[in-house]
Amino acid sequence: MRRRKSLAMLAASCVCVPFLAGAADGPWSEISVGGRTDAKLAQYDVMVAVIDGSMDFPDQSVYRLAPGRHGLRLASFKRGPSGEMTAQPFSVDLQPCTRYVLAADHSHPEPNRSWQPRVLGTEPITKCMKKYADQLPPATAPVASAP
Repeated sequence: MRRRKSLAMLAASCVCVPFLAGAADGPWSEISVGGRTDAKLAQYDVMVAVIDGSMDFPDQSVYRLAPGRHGLRLASFKRGPSGEMTAQPFSVDLQPCTRYVLAADHSHPEPNRSWQPRVLGTEPITKCMKKYADQLPPATAPVASAP
């Protein structure tokens, strides 16, 4: 009985965060946060609060996801006027074998928002590109939006 309970708990934990492992049999994408911003340009680090509707994942600086469209909720480390952390929704189309560096852009906020989520840059994931070179589509521009 004890072993069944342990296996059931393990299976349940795997169901909660499958998107973090990326595609086991194919290329993956990554979201990178932290350590690449410039306060002089009004760029600040972000924390990933939600990935595809789930908050059940470890806090880290690189998140491995399957390629495709993902909905995130990012919180800026730059505090609001009352000391609060503010969060924004962010949708991004992840290309295979590509790492996306995300940040909070406080330089030109839209009305009713103190900042905008931004892709600061993209980088190839060399290990992924080497392993899955025959499965990769021609290079396409990354697409991201903040609803």
